[in-house]
Amino acid sequence: MLRIIAVLTERNTRLEAEVAAYRRMVLGARSERSAVILSDQGCLNLGDAGDAPSVPSGANDNTGMAEDVCVKQDGGRRPARRNVGALPPALPRIERVVEPVETACPCCNGVLHRIGEDVSEALDIVPAVVRVLRTIRPKYGCRACEGTVLQAPAPARVVTGGMASTALVAHVVSACYGWHLPLYRQCQM
Repeated sequence: MLRIIAVLTERNTRLEAEVAAYRRMVLGARSERSAVILSDQGCLNLGDAGDAPSVPSGANDNTGMAEDVCVKQDGGRRPARRNVGALPPALPRIERVVEPVETACPCCNGVLHRIGEDVSEALDIVPAVVRVLRTIRPKYGCRACEGTVLQAPAPARVVTGGMASTALVAHVVSACYGWHLPLYRQCQM
């Protein structure tokens, strides 16, 4: 009889702990980040790579991905590292070159020659098409006075320095608030 009571007491304690955990999940603080992460959650399906156009060589050669949350050894949380330059290389890329308005040296009116470029990438979406927009801003320098470097200003973005284009931000916001699709469900699509 005592053995049955001990087994039932242990089972009752275990079930109470399970119920408390479920109550925390259902009735606790809510956010898009859940305490429970499903195996395929957080994976953005970017379509079939077989029908995508070819990618220029050297595009996104780095395959290292930064972790979302880093934990210090003393138990505190570090700020998350940015995942810069890790857009999938299988996505089609559309290049647009932004040239400066004037290509004459403001000092000596000499001809400016291309000396380099800055390349930035943003994840863009056209309904049912996800692609990467590459913005190339050539740098021009004067050979005569060697003191002038000219470059077109970067196009404005919704999030300064962000990897999302205006169309992608609009799509995510309209799906979230217009179609009532939470972010985790958008990731599953």
